[in-house]
Amino acid sequence: MLRSNSSRVLFTFCIALVAAACGGDDAGPTEPTPVEPPAPVTLTGTWTGSFEGALISGDDLRVELTQEGTMVTGSWTATVRLPPVPGAPPEVPLGGGVNGTAAETTAELSFLLEGFPDYFPEGCAIDASVTSFGEATLEATWETNTICQPPAVDSGTLTLTRQ
Repeated sequence: MLRSNSSRVLFTFCIALVAAACGGDDAGPTEPTPVEPPAPVTLTGTWTGSFEGALISGDDLRVELTQEGTMVTGSWTATVRLPPVPGAPPEVPLGGGVNGTAAETTAELSFLLEGFPDYFPEGCAIDASVTSFGEATLEATWETNTICQPPAVDSGTLTLTRQ
């Protein structure tokens, strides 16, 4: 009988172990929670910064951009430092329209130079190749387009921070 009670206890223990391993409130594997991809970064917003070239430069560049799909439009203003040219002031307030395209983290933008027709002919623009942009910063290289040349043959860098 002792043997029989030990067997019953052992049998009951084994059944309890199997029940614990198989049962409980575990309903089986759960589906992973889908991870939403991050929203694509766009150029839409207000950007401020500077551009530097051999001839023209500015430290108070302000750019307002709107991106719809790959199309980018907007406007810009800056006080532009000019090279010493007879009859030209050392600084001029300039601005104009911006247009271009953007994809992923690169863009091609054209900044029209308006506001000083004696120095910049109509259609003169700074064409910027944006090498990278993200939520907070934008970096580009630029050159004046062929309408500007001469007198404003120039190229340089552009650095902006989103406001």
